[in-house]
Amino acid sequence: MGIILDERALAELVQQQRELYDGPAIDTRLEAIIRDGSQTKLTSWEVLRILHTSRSVYFDTHVEVVSGHHTATYLRFDSIVRFPHLIKLLAADMADWIRRAFHQMPLTGILATASAAQSLAQGIADELRETMPLRVILTPYSCETGRIGTDIAAGAVKAGDRFVALNDVTTRGNCVGKLGKVVTDNGGLLVGMMVFARRDSGQFPLMNDLIAQYPFYYTTDLDMPQWEPAQCPLCRTEKPLLSWRDMPEF
Repeated sequence: MGIILDERALAELVQQQRELYDGPAIDTRLEAIIRDGSQTKLTSWEVLRILHTSRSVYFDTHVEVVSGHHTATYLRFDSIVRFPHLIKLLAADMADWIRRAFHQMPLTGILATASAAQSLAQGIADELRETMPLRVILTPYSCETGRIGTDIAAGAVKAGDRFVALNDVTTRGNCVGKLGKVVTDNGGLLVGMMVFARRDSGQFPLMNDLIAQYPFYYTTDLDMPQWEPAQCPLCRTEKPLLSWRDMPEF
């Protein structure tokens, strides 16, 4: 059964978030959820400015994310994409990691989804155009379901091609893992994974498995606990549940 859009609850949430971001407490709230990425050269202060400028984090809410889990703190990456200078900053840092991690055996390309992640992939390719030209291959993406497809153009990935899989954010690791499988199913070599943000809060074992198996870049590790609906404390308080697809810019 789908979530019925509660327009009143959404309007109240947007007003609450505007007041929070316009007030003095927002940096403290953001700072509390930011944990440093292991490969980035961006500081936690720079990550905080990215999240603050874009107003991309919702606090004190109740959102069902694509995986079906519920959360009280939600990251909307599409809000960051509104700011080209922020995407350029992130892409430059990701490109720097690629140079450092793969300087001896250069990459062939980046495989990403045709979603907000596309802007990061293209930005990275632009940064590396002169020193490590990369192909950007995109899989289908549904704005309605949040699901990614696996179909790519024939020959887009060839045997022996070295690709990294890139997504904007990851919770359980399933989507970025699915992108990696597209590479290997087409004969390519998956040599790394990249996301802007982890938001698994250490809850999901697949993320640790992927990080142990591949060079894995993430700009930040955000503390955003998720719950199965049956264990969700917000459901027990009957706080209105909103869908990730209905979360607007504010």
